[in-house]
Amino acid sequence: MYAKTIALAALMAASAGGYALAADMPVKAPPPPKAVPFFFVNDTAVSFIYYPWATDPGVSGGSNSVPGGVSGEGNRFARYQGAIDHFDVWEYGTNLIHVEANQYGPQDPNLGTPGSSGAREFWAFGRSTIGLNELTHSQTFKNFIFTDVGVEVGGNFGVQNNFLSEETTVGVFGLNFNLNLPGTVLFSILADKEFTHNTFNACGPSGFGSVNGPLGGLTGAANTCFGTGGVGAGASFSGDRDFEWTWKIETFVSEPLKFLPESFPVTFINILNITGPKGTGISTLNCLAIGCFGGGGVNGFMNNETKTEVFEDARLSLDTGKTLWGKPGIWDTYVGWRYWMDKFGTNQHAALFSVVAPGTSVENTVYVGTTYHFK
Repeated sequence: MYAKTIALAALMAASAGGYALAADMPVKAPPPPKAVPFFFVNDTAVSFIYYPWATDPGVSGGSNSVPGGVSGEGNRFARYQGAIDHFDVWEYGTNLIHVEANQYGPQDPNLGTPGSSGAREFWAFGRSTIGLNELTHSQTFKNFIFTDVGVEVGGNFGVQNNFLSEETTVGVFGLNFNLNLPGTVLFSILADKEFTHNTFNACGPSGFGSVNGPLGGLTGAANTCFGTGGVGAGASFSGDRDFEWTWKIETFVSEPLKFLPESFPVTFINILNITGPKGTGISTLNCLAIGCFGGGGVNGFMNNETKTEVFEDARLSLDTGKTLWGKPGIWDTYVGWRYWMDKFGTNQHAALFSVVAPGTSVENTVYVGTTYHFK
C-alpha cells in the first residue's frame, strides 16, 4: 500500500508539473478519435489451384472417346481452379463467402460428349456466425473447452456441365465452437438439407443419360422415361432430387509452425467435413417403380442410396509476401493434399462406382496453389 501511495504521489506530481508547463503554451484541442470500422477484419483474396488427379463419380475411363466411357476403367484427370474468397469480422460475428470456377480435363467431357472439352463447374458457399459472447456482451460462453459459441447459418450452390448437368443447392444451420486450443480451431455441428437436379435418368429425349437409364441399364433405351408398368406405374423421374435432412460436421484448423525460423513463416491448415447419409432424394413412387435398391444392378437408381461423405483438405502454406518483401499476409503459396471419400455421398462399393467406373467415388490428390490478399 505504501509503495502504491508513493507511486500515485509521483504520478500526480508529474501531472501537476506538466499542467504548469502547459499553462504557458497555446491550447490545442486533441484530434478526435478515429471511428471504429464496421469490419474489424476485411480480407478479400483470389486463388489459383492445380489438382492433377481429380475424379467425377460414375465417369469411367475412355469417356473422352467412347460414349459413357469404357466399363471397368477408372478415371482421373486434371482440375484447374480459380477462386475468390471474402472474410470479414464485425461486432457480433463473422462472414465467409467462397466462389470458385473449375475447368476439368477432357477425360470428363462437357455433357459427356466424347471429344468435347472438359466440363466446367461453378460452385460457391457462404457461412455466417453470430457469437453468443458478442451478442450478450459477456464471457458466459467461455470455459476451458471453448472460448466462444456461435450460431452458424449458410449454404452451398453449384452447377456443372458434365454428363449429369447437375444443379445443387444446400442449406445448413447449427452451432459453431471456437475451441480453447493454440492457433485457430473451429468445430461446427450442423443440420444439412440438399436439393439437386440432374439429367441422369430424367424423363426426356434419348441421349447419353439413357445409356445408363433405368430401362436399359447400360444397354441403351428409347428414352429415359419410366413408369411403363409394375408398382408405381405412371411415375416418372423429373431429375429433381429432394434429399433427407442429415447431420454435418465441419472443422477448421490453422496452426502457425512456430518452431521454424521467422524467415520461413509456414502455417498448417486443415479442413475436415463429414456429411451423414441423406437417402436417395427420389420419391417413394419412383423407388417402387424402378427399384432403388435392386440387387447387384449398375443402373443409376440402384446406386443412389447415399453414404457418409468425408472430405479432408490439408496444406502447408508459406507467407511468401513476408519472406520475400517483409509484407506479411499479402501473398501465400502452398502445397496440399485432398482426400474425398464417397464423393457427393456416392457409395464407393456400389456396382456403378466399383465395377463400371471403379475408384471414381473417391478423390485422392496432391495439389499446389497460390493466394493473393487485397488488404
